Amino acid sequence: MALAAFPPPVVVYREEQNFDWRVYAFIAVAVGLLWFALFCSYVTGANPGVRDNDASPQLAVGFLVGLVLPVVLIVGLLRMTTEVSPTDLRVWFGWIPTYRRIVPISSIQKIEVVTYRPLADYGGWGIRLGRDGVRVLNARGNLGVRIDLVDGTKLLIGSQLPEDLARALERAMQPGV
Repeated sequence: MALAAFPPPVVVYREEQNFDWRVYAFIAVAVGLLWFALFCSYVTGANPGVRDNDASPQLAVGFLVGLVLPVVLIVGLLRMTTEVSPTDLRVWFGWIPTYRRIVPISSIQKIEVVTYRPLADYGGWGIRLGRDGVRVLNARGNLGVRIDLVDGTKLLIGSQLPEDLARALERAMQPGV
């Protein structure tokens, strides 16, 4: 007996972007400071008159946050993948996707390669909503593809290769592709 299987979607474009090294450095410094503060608290007995056993839950929570939070951030958010198939555009964050946006190709009305100012226009990188109502999905740099959807929604997908992404979207939008 044969099992029916759906063929995987054909990907005509794929781009993977990691966030800038400074984001990882910031996380490392913050975790290092947290661990240092916990160590100093443990060694010096920051709570005079409190028995060592009473501080154990606070230390355990601190070390847990110091170990788990960076892993969750790095594995769950700090990577952006963009794929274009003949039927849809997919963007997700994380090696284990925690945020995913799927846009049917049939809902795309207009595509434009743009240069933008991530900090000034949208408050940085990641998953953003601009003052102009544009939903921004970006990991690094200042280049992207602005997409207008038929329902009036506007997206800005950050890309290191915006011309290639725009071409892939335009090809997917052509009938018979």
